[in-house]
Amino acid sequence: MKLFFLCATMLVALFAFYPLSAQQSGPSLTVKKLFTLLDNPKSLINKEDECFKEVDGLDILKLNKPYIRVYLNNLKNTGLFSSAYLSEKEKYYQQMEKDIAKDGYATGRDCDEYTASQDPPEYKEILAALQKTAPVVTGNTATITLRFKSIPGYKLVYKLVKVNNDWLIDSFDSK
Repeated sequence: MKLFFLCATMLVALFAFYPLSAQQSGPSLTVKKLFTLLDNPKSLINKEDECFKEVDGLDILKLNKPYIRVYLNNLKNTGLFSSAYLSEKEKYYQQMEKDIAKDGYATGRDCDEYTASQDPPEYKEILAALQKTAPVVTGNTATITLRFKSIPGYKLVYKLVKVNNDWLIDSFDSK
């Protein structure tokens, strides 16, 4: 009888703590790692400006092509982004190159890249919202929608894919 209660208690404890451990090692952890890196000014993920050799306001006049390779490699090495995301980033720089060749300039982003906002929440607010948000997981895809009390109507939506048991950022947007 004691063995039965011991096994039952262990089984209940296992299920009680499963959601917490799943969230800590699931898609939320990937987004947390992203913003932890972004919060570190020395992180290589913060060096995108070095991809632009000559700039006039938001207009990019010349790309630093060798550094673009380095930057894309830095993103890949974080282990946080899907191959589809990295491919889109590469296409983004290729399109800039075409625009510069055609028009003499390419228009740069006028907002924070990872929050798609000119006035993004601070990283600590993003991490706090992330702790309160459960990802919606469907098979090998997940969506994390972050909302902020300090910015009514603004939300960040991260889409992730599961590749080899790792959750990778596939895209993100703000609404």
